[in-house]
Amino acid sequence: MEVHHHSHKPKNWKEYITEFLMLFAAVSMGFIAENIREKHIENERSEELMQAFITDVKENEKQLDSLITNNKRMASYYDSLAFNHGFVQKEIDLKELAETMDLWVYRFMNKKTIFEQMKSSGALRYIQDKEILNAILRYEENASLVEARSMIEIDNYNNEFRPAIANIFPLSFSKYLSDNVQKSLTKEDSVVHPGRYENYKYFSAQIKNELENTKLTLEQIKTLAKAWHFRQERISVGLRYQIKLREQGGELLKLIESKYKH
Repeated sequence: MEVHHHSHKPKNWKEYITEFLMLFAAVSMGFIAENIREKHIENERSEELMQAFITDVKENEKQLDSLITNNKRMASYYDSLAFNHGFVQKEIDLKELAETMDLWVYRFMNKKTIFEQMKSSGALRYIQDKEILNAILRYEENASLVEARSMIEIDNYNNEFRPAIANIFPLSFSKYLSDNVQKSLTKEDSVVHPGRYENYKYFSAQIKNELENTKLTLEQIKTLAKAWHFRQERISVGLRYQIKLREQGGELLKLIESKYKH
């Protein structure tokens, strides 16, 4: 029996080139499609991160608004005390001062959760706009500086200012509660300061008597005036940084929101 073998006609070089080009085009299209998909994912991720970052910056702005308002008031208050008692020889009414003296200290805490997340995960690379990226980096650098400055102020307050006035004022100055303060007390105050307000009822007469009869010397008043001056000075230094960061945050929000719009 005779076996017939089917012979194939050899391909010419044009057919090989055509197949190669088709295969190359298919692979290239696959790469292009994958790159488009990855680019889309990166854009979506960038959008999500920017919206979350905007929320952090806005929280900082609210915090700074409150901080600047309070620190402006405090700086003016201590500046007035320093002038009124540093250059005018007059007695200090300790009871009146105890009712009006503001001993609060205000701290700035940079909300940077999203920025730290972007930095640690390498997601900062998703931000293709270099102007925005550089603006974010500058903002975070200055926000960290303001936070550090705030901590320095608290350290100065606890280790220098409070000891300086504590060495001059009697204990009654710190224990005294004005009528307005007593009327505004809440249950939470009793929890935070257990026993203090009950004790005050028994010793209020002695506390008021000591405040009304304690007279500070001229040297003590001058020492207080210096302490008040340095307190005002340090508040004002921090305030300068806070105002600058507040303005920078506003500009950064405008820049980001102009690009990342819903």
